[in-house]
Amino acid sequence: MGDPEPFKVRFWGVGNESWGCGGDFTPEEYAREYRRFTTWVPRYAVPLAFIASGPSGGDLEWTRRFFQRLTERDKGLLGRVYGWAMHYYCGTAGKGQAVDFTVDDWYELLEKASRMENLIKDHWAAMGQVDQNHRVKLIVDEWGAWHNQGSEVAPTHLFGQTSTLRDALVAGVTLDIFNRHADKVAMANVAQLVNNLHSLFLSREEKFVATPNFHVFEMYSQHQGAKSLRIVFDCPKAGVPGGRGAVLPVLSGSASLRDKTLVLTVVNAHASERQEAEIAVKGASIISGKARVLTASDIHAHNTFDHLQAVEPEDSEIAAQGGSFIYPFQAASVTRLALKLA
Repeated sequence: MGDPEPFKVRFWGVGNESWGCGGDFTPEEYAREYRRFTTWVPRYAVPLAFIASGPSGGDLEWTRRFFQRLTERDKGLLGRVYGWAMHYYCGTAGKGQAVDFTVDDWYELLEKASRMENLIKDHWAAMGQVDQNHRVKLIVDEWGAWHNQGSEVAPTHLFGQTSTLRDALVAGVTLDIFNRHADKVAMANVAQLVNNLHSLFLSREEKFVATPNFHVFEMYSQHQGAKSLRIVFDCPKAGVPGGRGAVLPVLSGSASLRDKTLVLTVVNAHASERQEAEIAVKGASIISGKARVLTASDIHAHNTFDHLQAVEPEDSEIAAQGGSFIYPFQAASVTRLALKLA
């Protein structure tokens, strides 16, 4: 672009979805290409981090075979791999629509979003069969809900779906999983930002609106740069209608600590019932707390150019002191509790 100085971009993906649209390679063929394209790369005094094109969802064979083939020639080649990029989208088999869906579709989508946890665990274990010190981290650089077409703000916007409260809960469930596995996931990127899958914003000419997904990202930004904490949930699980035995935790979440502020984010996946829970903090005492809650009276609620604030979070003070307290999590909600510790 005519700039005489390098842009100092550190992270570089070597190919994208190389198992399919990015070359239709076998894992062995891609390992060869990865080695070829990461050899003698000029670095311009930037500590480049190469990210290899990882699996589609639960394809453990792609992970195992790439790592095995890459290291057959030289175990040191693992030193060229900063991250292993996994892609996973969730959608419903019912109506499959972004705005028009049933309660069964609601639970089905949230259960599919929760599968990210096992995907991370399974691929981490497969990587560890070769990379026993776990030098290579996971990069989940495409994730989110993928709905059928029909809710775009303009017919020319490919995949430009409208996101509802349901998608906001998908975001919360997924971000909490990443936070709980901060030792494994070094980076995660929602698929697209504007006018596409699981977007944070929609725009058309001079019109612009933030989606419910944006509000979840804003709420969860307080986790950024903090220390992920171990969190244990003891709560009921709901059977997913038509889910062939699949279950979904009614409450799920994550926690982090920065200085004297404990941030707890929680998703109540129940479409219609409030969940009252005791929150116990071990090894610390709470002085005060604030809540920020994203929900709506209708699970189909979404923001539009005409109704910019149909779904937006509300703030409140909470009565939280000592080592534990009771908090009522609203139905179909994403909640952030910021607890000040002594």
